[in-house]
Amino acid sequence: MSGTDFDTPDSGQGRGKQHKKQKVAGVRIDMTPMVDVIMLLLTFFMLTTTLSKPQVMKINLPKGEEKDKLKVDAGTVVFLRTSETGNIYLFKGNSDNTEDPAQKVELKDLKAKLESMAAANKAKELDFLLLLKFNRKMKYKTMVGILDEINLANIEKKYAFLKMEEEDIKKVTDAGG
Repeated sequence: MSGTDFDTPDSGQGRGKQHKKQKVAGVRIDMTPMVDVIMLLLTFFMLTTTLSKPQVMKINLPKGEEKDKLKVDAGTVVFLRTSETGNIYLFKGNSDNTEDPAQKVELKDLKAKLESMAAANKAKELDFLLLLKFNRKMKYKTMVGILDEINLANIEKKYAFLKMEEEDIKKVTDAGG
């Protein structure tokens, strides 16, 4: 055995039989019980954990007192009302608290119409206030389109959202909406 080198492979010079290496069986771990235990633990923690309750933020709104109300000349106001079907109507306010007849406006023409009304008010040195009253049954897409046109218009952006009341619905219906 002194002439045998165990580190170098046999050159195969015909000396002796080549020995085939036996495959050693590796350690095999069965994962099935571990998966069962993990699923049981997961189920246990899911059932025993308290789910986070939605937190509601309480907002204290100021009381609307008579002395805090802003007086606005009705001649500077334009009412934008929409119908249930999405038709857009503009009502120009007058200084005597009346309104001009409705003007039906298409969405694509809204920007130009608002710019011309604002320019007319500016020529008279009046402010331009836009009061938006949307019908709650109209499509949301229409409201977004109207707001986009207002933002694209080259006007001083003073507008407010108001609730559409029965009187407003009657005015829109009378105008053809």
